[in-house]
Amino acid sequence: MDTLRNEDTSLHESFELTKLDWDTEYFGVRSAKVLLNDVVSREEKEIIKRFMLAYDFITITNIGNRSDNNFWIATETSAFQTDINIQFVKQLPRMPFKETYVTEVYDNYPRNKQIQETASKAFKYSRFFNDPWLPSKKAENLYAQWVENAFDKPGRYFVIAKYHAEIVGFLLFSMDLAALTARIELVAINEDHRGNSVGKSLISKMETVLNQKGILQVNVGTQLDNLYAYSFYTSCGFKLISYSSVYHHWPFK
Repeated sequence: MDTLRNEDTSLHESFELTKLDWDTEYFGVRSAKVLLNDVVSREEKEIIKRFMLAYDFITITNIGNRSDNNFWIATETSAFQTDINIQFVKQLPRMPFKETYVTEVYDNYPRNKQIQETASKAFKYSRFFNDPWLPSKKAENLYAQWVENAFDKPGRYFVIAKYHAEIVGFLLFSMDLAALTARIELVAINEDHRGNSVGKSLISKMETVLNQKGILQVNVGTQLDNLYAYSFYTSCGFKLISYSSVYHHWPFK
């Protein structure tokens, strides 16, 4: 998961450097991201380390969990691992799962307090919870803020499941029509309704819409230690395709 909207990104052959304006404003510290797409050279390491000195808080993601990158991060920085991110993909079927809950899809959906409350209570796994330097209240409210930022935004789609007019779960997704792909951003289900096919109903409704749009593939990511999410996505037909180590680095702590 990423909480950011990328503002300025410096692209290199093996890595990307991005300052994070959203994270900076939300957490109140100068924030940035380093994405390692391949093993970096000694010269590239120096570029990365100079870049990180301009910020208070940096997220380093080692795509593919490459051991060479893990080694220098551990020995040449004070960064600590907060997450193993895993990515899933699903090729869309022609016949989605039969829905058992009343579900609807909304684009440009207005602010909804029930959805925010569902988001704030549903998520127990996050690299932000694993970082003692981040304000705990900010970490706890992160997902509620995420959905707050998705309200009233064209192209951010909410699938909402209801039971007796009460919202019992939602799925937030976006589409890339040019690439014929979609990405699930969040799935949250009220604890009292877990295990009752709410999640599969949300996935099914999303897939119905994506089939109508000609979308061929859906992507989603989660944390390795979130066994519930891992089991859920695999039961919905998603295939694990990659995993990456994620570090938090505070150069001046």
